[in-house]
Amino acid sequence: MEAKMLFGVGLVFEIPEFGIIVMGANEELDGLLPSTIKEMIGDQIIIKKMDGEEQIFEVVSTQINYSIADKKNIGICLGKGVSPDEVPAGSIVYCYP
Repeated sequence: MEAKMLFGVGLVFEIPEFGIIVMGANEELDGLLPSTIKEMIGDQIIIKKMDGEEQIFEVVSTQINYSIADKKNIGICLGKGVSPDEVPAGSIVYCYP
């Protein structure tokens, strides 16, 4: 079963209370309800780096916001046990099958 792409990582940042957040957008998901996107994300995601390395991460929480252009921006919190270096911008986030 092929994992569905969620988004390309555009931004990675750390919030001391929550840990690492990865953010991105995918216009193919703009027509879906936030609840549907959160269901697709589930409890785990796969992140594939640009060098081809894949890693599975636990999802602590998700946040879906709307941009000024009415596009969805997806944020996934990976928690405090993850280093920002583990998820470089340009990586691709996939649903865990």
